Amino acid sequence: MNICFDKIQGGNYTLYIHRDFRNDAFEQTLLDYERRLHKRYHSAPVPSSKFTSVYRFSVRFGNIEKAVYFKEYFCRSAWDFVKHLFRLSRAERSLRAMLMLQKNGFDVPVVVAMGECKAGFFERRNFLATFEVENTKRLHEYITDSKDNSTGEQLREKRGLIRAFGRTIGRMHAKGIFHGDLRLGNILARQEENRWRFFFLDNERTRKFYRLPARLRLRNLVQVNMFPPAAMSNTDRMRFFREYWAQNEKAKIKKVGLIEKVLEKTHRRLSKKEKFKK
Repeated sequence: MNICFDKIQGGNYTLYIHRDFRNDAFEQTLLDYERRLHKRYHSAPVPSSKFTSVYRFSVRFGNIEKAVYFKEYFCRSAWDFVKHLFRLSRAERSLRAMLMLQKNGFDVPVVVAMGECKAGFFERRNFLATFEVENTKRLHEYITDSKDNSTGEQLREKRGLIRAFGRTIGRMHAKGIFHGDLRLGNILARQEENRWRFFFLDNERTRKFYRLPARLRLRNLVQVNMFPPAAMSNTDRMRFFREYWAQNEKAKIKKVGLIEKVLEKTHRRLSKKEKFKK
C-alpha cells in the first residue's frame, strides 16, 4: 500500500488511514462502522447504484470540519463474490487506481481511509472514505446549465471548459490510462484562476496500459460525448476533439474514422436513451 497510509488491525477488520488525517474516534468508528457509524455521525444517504451504499457526514480533524463520503461496496453476483476470493477488493482496486491517477498528474478526491472485513467465508465487506471536493459541480451540470445562456462571457466559459476537458482526456489516453466509467456524472469540475480542474470519481475499473487498446479509447470517447445536441453542438464536440488529438499526435489510429465511430455510436446510444424515456 502507498506510504501515505498507516495500517490498523481491529478484530476482523483491516483499516488503512491516511497518515495526515489521524483521528482516534473516527478510526475506531470505521473499525466498527456497522454499529457505530450512524450513531456517532449524522450521516445523510447519497444516491448510488444498487451495488454500493454511500453516506455523507462531517468529521473534525484538528480545528477543521471536513465533509466525508463513505462508500461501501457490495457483491454484484455469486460469480462476483467468487472472483473476490482471489482478487483485490473493489475498495482497494479503486484506491490503487486513484493513487495511479495522482501519480500521473490527474486529480481525484483525497482518500482518508480504506477498510476491509473478512468476518467469515461468506462475508466480505469493504469501503472507501474520501473527502468532499469543495466548490465543484458535476461536469454535465456545467454543460447543461449553460445551454440556455447566450452572453459572450458565458459562451467563452463553456468553450474553455470543453477545450480544457478535451486536453485532460487527451493526456489521460496519451499516458495509456483507461477510465472504467467516464460518464460525465463521475467527473467534478472547478475553475481556478482561469483554468479548469477535473476530479475523477468511481475509479474501481480504471487501468493503465502500455498502449491504450482502441476499443477502450472508443468506449471512453463515447461516454464523454453522451450529451444531447441541445446541450452540446457538433461544433462543441469538435472543439473537444481538436484538443484531444493535440495530446495524442503519436497515436497510430485514423483520427477521422475514430471520430465518425464515436459520433455514430453516441447518436445510437442517445436515441435509445430518448426512446426509453418516452
